[in-house]
Amino acid sequence: MIITTLILFAGIAFGQTLNKGSIVAVSSYEVTLQPDVTMNQWLEFNRTKWVPAAEKVFPGIKIYIVVGDRGESENMYGEIWVFDSKETRDKYWPTEEGDTEWPEGGLEILTPISEETSNYVINATRTFTDWIIQ
Repeated sequence: MIITTLILFAGIAFGQTLNKGSIVAVSSYEVTLQPDVTMNQWLEFNRTKWVPAAEKVFPGIKIYIVVGDRGESENMYGEIWVFDSKETRDKYWPTEEGDTEWPEGGLEILTPISEETSNYVINATRTFTDWIIQ
């Protein structure tokens, strides 16, 4: 149900930019925040630091932050990643075991931001499904 809702949201919100063959990756997270961190602070960090950096490092990807409004996932954090193609997704996150192909300078950009994540989050558990636009 959660996945279906997120897919419908993605299709409605981004339908004009989703082309056949695009990949929509829908992730939901159970996040345990640091005691002095609010969900709004965590969301702001993601919106202003993590998302712009990741989109810069990985061309062909657009990331949207979502928060459950009602139902089972009310107040849960999620992300919708839109890849312009299956090839783009597989280039950075191959299905076989192996390393992610980091564009030049990518580690230098994302490593400090990833390390800063520990200022906000104690633990995060992710579930996801990738969907191909038909």
